[in-house]
Amino acid sequence: MDNVVTPTQGRKEFFKLIKKVNVDKAPVVIKPTKDGEKGAVVIGEDDWNAIQETLFLVNQGVDKQIKEREKDNEEDFDKAWDEI
Repeated sequence: MDNVVTPTQGRKEFFKLIKKVNVDKAPVVIKPTKDGEKGAVVIGEDDWNAIQETLFLVNQGVDKQIKEREKDNEEDFDKAWDEI
């Protein structure tokens, strides 16, 4: 099974497709054979959860906080720990 399948292939090998996307950690595109029709993308549950977590963090502004902190001076944590 390739990373692009037709709806008929996807239907015939649905359970195999589910296993594949979870094991390979790569999406499979279901691409219709008729012009003008839209397809779908099947991804593994772990990948879906990671996308949802990323979207949540972005909506909370965490990505902006990370970018701002990239400009901070580096901290020598070993030295800071010794000073405690």
